[in-house]
Amino acid sequence: MFLSDEGLSRHKNAIFRVALVLVVLVGLLVVVVNKICNFPANVTNIDTSGRYLLQNVPVGGILGLGGMAYLRVVDKEHPEKAYRTPLYSTQSLDMRLFEDDKSVGVYWLYFNKEEKTFEIAMPQWEWHWLNLFISNTPYVHLEN
Repeated sequence: MFLSDEGLSRHKNAIFRVALVLVVLVGLLVVVVNKICNFPANVTNIDTSGRYLLQNVPVGGILGLGGMAYLRVVDKEHPEKAYRTPLYSTQSLDMRLFEDDKSVGVYWLYFNKEEKTFEIAMPQWEWHWLNLFISNTPYVHLEN
């Protein structure tokens, strides 16, 4: 089966439109994720050693993420590197600071200082597809 010149032209136009829509959607996703990753924190705690900043970063108002946030941990000895958790519900958030020799964190979220990983102990925590882009640090969810 062969397409006429007119049919081939319509087929190429359809492919072009689909490709254009995909490029626009990917571009929009890149802009939104970049914006989310650079949001200011609404709460910042400094650990007892003074080395780590723990920041709660709300992301509400974008893509229906109301009531969601992530924890950003900044090592003041390497401030160019920020470690981000996956998204979590702000209803579960408790910014009470925790620190021992191995980890630093807040209630439910712990950052392993040596391995540079997160442990999430938050009950009823749910994975979100945007975690693929927002979280830049390996993590494990500890089941209750």
